[in-house]
Amino acid sequence: MGFLQAIYDLGSLDTGEGLEPYLKFPLDNGGKVIRVFLAIKDLDAEVLEVQGVNKVDLADHKAESDMKLKYLYRDRVGANVTWGFTPLYKLGKPKGNKEKNREDWLGPDGNWQAHKGCHFNKLKNRVLQDYETSGTMAPGSVDVIMAGLEQWLDIILENLQAKESHIVVFGADQGGRFVYPGEIKAFIHYFETKLKQSLAGNTRGASKACAFCGRQASNLATLDSVFKFATMDKVNFLPGQDKKEEGNIFPLCQECLKKISAGRERVERTLTSTGVIPGLRVWIIPETVTINGGATIRPVVQRLEQLSVGDTLTSLGERTEGRYFTHLAREGGGLVFHFLFWERNNAQELVHLMVEDVPPERLAFLEKIWNQAMKAVMGKIEKGLNLDWAFASLYATLNRFAGKSDADKLVFRDFALKVIGKMLKGELLPEVTFKKIVTSRAARLVYENDNWDDVKKSLLYAQVWAEYMTLINRG
Repeated sequence: MGFLQAIYDLGSLDTGEGLEPYLKFPLDNGGKVIRVFLAIKDLDAEVLEVQGVNKVDLADHKAESDMKLKYLYRDRVGANVTWGFTPLYKLGKPKGNKEKNREDWLGPDGNWQAHKGCHFNKLKNRVLQDYETSGTMAPGSVDVIMAGLEQWLDIILENLQAKESHIVVFGADQGGRFVYPGEIKAFIHYFETKLKQSLAGNTRGASKACAFCGRQASNLATLDSVFKFATMDKVNFLPGQDKKEEGNIFPLCQECLKKISAGRERVERTLTSTGVIPGLRVWIIPETVTINGGATIRPVVQRLEQLSVGDTLTSLGERTEGRYFTHLAREGGGLVFHFLFWERNNAQELVHLMVEDVPPERLAFLEKIWNQAMKAVMGKIEKGLNLDWAFASLYATLNRFAGKSDADKLVFRDFALKVIGKMLKGELLPEVTFKKIVTSRAARLVYENDNWDDVKKSLLYAQVWAEYMTLINRG
């Protein structure tokens, strides 16, 4: 309950009105927005009559608070559904070659209707078609849009920015101004209808009380409305695999659901680090353990949100601007932190590690011992002494010893997660296992690497980690 309580408290700080708590920004770290200016006969109509595509341009993704309502974005409920909450399509990162991008949009032979994997086919069948089916758009509107996009395709391809994530957003042209989905009544109504359906949950049977607040409610939802890793087949987050009991697994009233949704969005937007293990996200969630916790959590969150997060340690100490964990260690008493390590796999969210109730004093101890181990092995140094560096260097070190084997890299990633979990929990670290891994693969590391400086650095960090584990287990 500690994790959920902390999420709820964060959502209670600044819960927006109306739809805002259920919204998020479509891109995490900047990117480009392909804006499609639709010619719509009457923007205030309940059924939108699309008459063509007036313009397509490229804009920067903006993360200002008012833009969340304009994008009107919420993640899909699953990978296989043929609708989204808003007329928005995640394109991903385009290729550097225009003709390869054309093939991605139209298919290998240009017949996009026959190729389910190309962008045009997905735009029609997985984004737009349900607007016409549901009556939000007038009959024939989707064909008009697709015909217009084909005419604008060359302009789109010429303006794509390689290495940047792109989204396609359908809005309206109002005298040259782009009107976002969140400014169009019909799109808002569509979103509200789909949201109501998705939040209705499967609460059948006798349970009529919210599992979080205990209030009686007639319209209950289940926790998987907020967390996609909170499903019946993933017992690492919620117990139970009996489908008959699905509706009774942590039912939530609409008020609690709203605040937990807002809390998740805030954590994902401002309290997430991606610099510990490549491909995994780490949620850092503060919780007060004092009687007047509500009075102290706000400044803590504001301080944490000012930090730069998401910096990636690309190699053993080459770059690390982030000092996120180091800052957590400097926070005063009366706080604990919850850490959730997870990855996104299409529409799924896979939890790898969850550690609750870690006090700042534990983090300060880990950093202190890391400083001792680094200086004992490396000598007099000034960089690499922070806890962020320590966490990231563990995976980087093991990854080097894994060599070219993807299977070994995956095994060592899981081992690194187990070590980090034990560090945070205050448990004994597997120093003997770590030493066996390093010694058994040292010769292979030398054999497969032509750069002696990299080999030397890897061996030195392996020695640092062996010393670190020994010191922690003693202390």
